[in-house]
Amino acid sequence: MSRTVRTTSTWILPATLESPGQARQQVADRLRHWCHSQLADEAVLVISELVTNAVRHGASPVWHTLKIIREAASCIIRIEVGDHGSGWDGSRAPQSTASDACGGRGLHLVEALTSRWGTYRLPHGQLVWAELTAASPHDCL
Repeated sequence: MSRTVRTTSTWILPATLESPGQARQQVADRLRHWCHSQLADEAVLVISELVTNAVRHGASPVWHTLKIIREAASCIIRIEVGDHGSGWDGSRAPQSTASDACGGRGLHLVEALTSRWGTYRLPHGQLVWAELTAASPHDCL
């Protein structure tokens, strides 16, 4: 499968309670600038969940990257969130959550909204990625 990164943006944020909101705004603004606002709602939910997890369970700083990737038959918006913590090792599926719990649904939401997602360790931390597929391959910049 041939993939070409068409454009990319990266932001670095402190691991604070304000960071998920800042990341939501950054992603929404960039997708509008790139003329991909049709995916902004899903992307904003995904970035919010991933940055929240990085802030809650990782170590500062937190960074996130937004990429447009051209694949043979599609255009993909890839979201990556990393931090300097040891993170989740990906060895088990997200656990089910009680219906009245206040949290714990983040990765279920990411899985439901994206075409695929995953995680891997970095020499200095953890990275979680998720991909949304644009309606048409002609939508790539």
